[in-house]
Amino acid sequence: MQQYGVIGTVAALFLGIAVAVVLLIYWIRANSSSAIISRTLMHEAEESIAFLFDDQELVDLTPRAKGLMTQADKQRTDWENLVTLLSARFPHLRSQCADLASVGKKTILPEDGGTGWIEAEFWNGLARITLVQDDDPPDKTLDALTASAMEHELNTLRCIGEDSPQLIWKRDAEGVLIWANRAYIEMSETLNPVGADEIRPWPPHDVFQEAPPPQGTAPLIDMHRVDLPGAEAPIWYEVTSLRRGTDTIYFAIDATPVVAARDAQRTFVQTLTKTFAHLSVGLAIFDEDRRLVLFNPALVDLTTLPADFLIGRPTLFAVLDRLRNLQMIPEPKNYNTWRDEVVALETAAAAGSYHETWTLPNGQTFRVTGKPHPNGAIAMLIEDISDDVSLTRKFRSQIDTTRAVIDNVPGSIAVFSASGALILANEAYRQLWGAQHDGSFADQDFLDELATWQALSAPSPVWMKLKKTLTQGGSNGRWSGQIWLDNQVEVTCHYAPLPEGNHQITFLPVAGESRTGGRVEPLAPDMREMAQG
Repeated sequence: MQQYGVIGTVAALFLGIAVAVVLLIYWIRANSSSAIISRTLMHEAEESIAFLFDDQELVDLTPRAKGLMTQADKQRTDWENLVTLLSARFPHLRSQCADLASVGKKTILPEDGGTGWIEAEFWNGLARITLVQDDDPPDKTLDALTASAMEHELNTLRCIGEDSPQLIWKRDAEGVLIWANRAYIEMSETLNPVGADEIRPWPPHDVFQEAPPPQGTAPLIDMHRVDLPGAEAPIWYEVTSLRRGTDTIYFAIDATPVVAARDAQRTFVQTLTKTFAHLSVGLAIFDEDRRLVLFNPALVDLTTLPADFLIGRPTLFAVLDRLRNLQMIPEPKNYNTWRDEVVALETAAAAGSYHETWTLPNGQTFRVTGKPHPNGAIAMLIEDISDDVSLTRKFRSQIDTTRAVIDNVPGSIAVFSASGALILANEAYRQLWGAQHDGSFADQDFLDELATWQALSAPSPVWMKLKKTLTQGGSNGRWSGQIWLDNQVEVTCHYAPLPEGNHQITFLPVAGESRTGGRVEPLAPDMREMAQG
């Protein structure tokens, strides 16, 4: 029994020694220089708003400071949360505290001109940031309804910012990103992917490297391009930056469809410009104020208007006045009347009904056309038709000469189309058969003429053969037949096919005996008189 008592005493002695060692270690740790400094710094600022930092980590804060950190963002460091919290009054707090370890202590005044300041101190690796106020605000208690309304409004504003499809972010006075919504962070992570085991960086990587802040209170709008990895085409954003106090807020809207539309429009305009440049027709487009906004090189070549004059965007009246001075429009008899006609020209062109032919003193002929354009503009087209007019006149002269030659032929000639319409008859034909066409054969056809022939002649198989030939598509060769007029004059009828399915029929009186045995007078130029002689 005595032996067991000694053992218990020794065990109790060792247990007491172990407890004493543990208590000694705890006392040493609790009374280390860092812990002592920490307790000392916070004890001195117990009644103020103070924060104690070990680098970026908040290690302690006073009771009055705890209320300010309730809305801290968990994605940021403790130091970033405090800088963001105080940035409205102390926008340069981050840079002002950068040399605190070497300076030891400094006072930072607010930039909004209000009361209070910040006392920043550094002791043995710890930084104490104390927010000092001249007058502590009285304790004001909000009623529950007002507090609920304020909280609801705050939540609404937060949801708008976070859930907005626009990219929204905020930078402080030093250009450091202090807040960004979900769309911005997702775009940043798309451009700079974060691994599954990696921590999201804060602040996130910049999406727009060259988004400058506005210099004044007016918003600054700029276009920026973002190239997504693996995407075929870039994304264009319209970035609007607004200065609010010392901070700058940015809004980025996807403007890719707008940029694509502008590119398509630019390409279309370039295509039109190239097309207009190769046109031989002069083009002049006047806007709603009747100022020249577009012209092509052909206009300069046709009108001899100086290019520098056209580039100066002259009015429609000024262009017409210059054309008159260059004798490139018909010279009017009365200038005032001509000006009235110019007004009518403008009105008619705006209505899309202006067409006129200008015969110039130099022998050129222009066809001028006015066409309406969108938004009240008009387009004037000037085409040189001198060659066409000359060619038309030449053809008309040839036709008139040919007609005169055919009229001088002693034989009676009639030409019918493939459909049987009378398209040509000379003077001898009209005199022989008494036809009065006055040069127009629009209403005459073969059957009408055949009825006239049969009425003025004796029955003959020639008429049947002609009718069969023309109504059944013509004949492969020439042929002739004899007919007798009512005055007993013998006439030879010649048929000849012509190109394009046309038909030529010629009547020639035969000199010789008549059916009554008398002699027929010799052929005379006037076939009608010969047929009645």
